[in-house]
Amino acid sequence: MKFNTVEELLEYTENIKNKTFREIDKANLLENSTLKRRKGLLGNIVESGFYGYPINSDARADFDDIGVELKVSGYVLTKKGEKRAKERLVLSKIDYNQIIHENFEFSKLVSKNKKLLIIWYHYEKRKDPGDFLITDYQLYDMEQDIEIIRNDFKTIKAKVDSGNAHELSESDTSFLGACTKARTSADRTTQPNSEILAKPRAFSLKQGYINGILSNLSHINTTLVADKKEKTVIDFANSRFKPYFGKTQLEIYKEIFGEVPERIPKNINKIISDKVIGKEKDLKETNDLFKKTNYLIKNLPITDKNKARERMAFKNLKLSEFDDDWDESYWKNFFEENTLITICYQGPSSSKNGYRILKEVKQITFNDEELDSIEKTFNLVKKTIKTGDISNLPTPKSFEGQILEVAPKAAKGKNIYETFLDNENTKVCFMLNKNFLNKKLEQIN
Repeated sequence: MKFNTVEELLEYTENIKNKTFREIDKANLLENSTLKRRKGLLGNIVESGFYGYPINSDARADFDDIGVELKVSGYVLTKKGEKRAKERLVLSKIDYNQIIHENFEFSKLVSKNKKLLIIWYHYEKRKDPGDFLITDYQLYDMEQDIEIIRNDFKTIKAKVDSGNAHELSESDTSFLGACTKARTSADRTTQPNSEILAKPRAFSLKQGYINGILSNLSHINTTLVADKKEKTVIDFANSRFKPYFGKTQLEIYKEIFGEVPERIPKNINKIISDKVIGKEKDLKETNDLFKKTNYLIKNLPITDKNKARERMAFKNLKLSEFDDDWDESYWKNFFEENTLITICYQGPSSSKNGYRILKEVKQITFNDEELDSIEKTFNLVKKTIKTGDISNLPTPKSFEGQILEVAPKAAKGKNIYETFLDNENTKVCFMLNKNFLNKKLEQIN
């Protein structure tokens, strides 16, 4: 089927709404394969069964005559009934040896993916894929956020050009990611300007970015446009904190609120962050950069020798977060995509809260080796749940090269571990250990 204009394509696509994949599977692809064995199965069904195009791996866009690429993507519904993208939107594979010679405007990425027709279906975990309901479609144009995506492309390209493709991380960038694209975690490929093998990767629109697009679902176009002043959340945080570098927590507090508190709050760092950067809810409502980015603001006290005074804790674990394998898990996406905005307050070991000096705001990301270590921690938790044996829990110093451990966030005592399996909401959390944080602090100074 041939379309002469985008309008013709959209008019025809209106007919796909409220159909299941089984209804449009004219080639019976569902009978001969599964989603687990064939990642692009649902896309193949739409391409061949609905649009009548032969399945191919052509480098050109699917609707090349009108410059539109077809993508099929799922969403889940939150308890509040809000749509959230199930996963990132994977685009074209990154050729490490080619990207260093490409200009963004004429790159393979842009030529094939500048405009995307996204077919949305409702993903339900225990439902047969053939019965997933296609509910809507959306035309996405990269032009709406072109400045930030161009900057992301340049960031990825620069890392590859410097011989550090093995150090790529999705959290290096804002909207355009470099996600892993391999059959197994052991897969590696060559890169220019280095003999170190790197994981194969593909360009992707990050899950947080897709959520921002999805939240403003429109058939013609999405209208959310990011603030062009700062191209990354770390740039935004640095610009807001710049007037306060070199000042103590109490000095910053007084500048912000006009007075010094009678008692120094334990959470003075968070109070300052909420005021200087903004509260998460407010940021996502008022700043499109934050609405389309997965990020986490973390305050880290450090010594005068630039060492972490404590571990970095995350939210308490839920047993259901380990139902999926690592590649499909919430935690893989969390550590790959989240930008960790780390606000460092420095002081000698004897310094008290309130008197530490704001030194810097830095971003912590994870390279391939570190993500492999995190995967090992994840799998040990999954094994604990499966076997019921809490001795498998990845507590501190469980294996060589461990950077992420399970520990109580507040309460202490062995009973916390012994009751790990008693409820869905556990009393422990993931923590990045101090050795890892110290290594990152050395790298970013």
